[in-house]
Amino acid sequence: MGAYQRWFGFQPNTKAATLVFGLFHGFGLATKLQDFNLSPDGLIGNLLAFNVGVEIGQLLALGAILIVMGFWRKTSGFWRHAYTANVVVMTLGFILAGYQLVGFFVA
Repeated sequence: MGAYQRWFGFQPNTKAATLVFGLFHGFGLATKLQDFNLSPDGLIGNLLAFNVGVEIGQLLALGAILIVMGFWRKTSGFWRHAYTANVVVMTLGFILAGYQLVGFFVA
């Protein structure tokens, strides 16, 4: 929506931003794996099954989001509400990241 360009004078590389997001996301999943009591006998299989399950879940969620967004984009109110929705999603993401970081450093 052009906020980076307006506020900071540049547009970040989307591939780099995706890489950074993926790394943080992966670290979050790795900390959740530490909570599970995994048997050392089937560690590789358990890790592969967990990762495949996560990827399938992400694809299903992304598919549902894309369908909903496709219908929403066709409505007349999309551009009026898109900025607010973006701010809400980003705010919730920052709150969740802060919550996770506090939990990581305090625990």
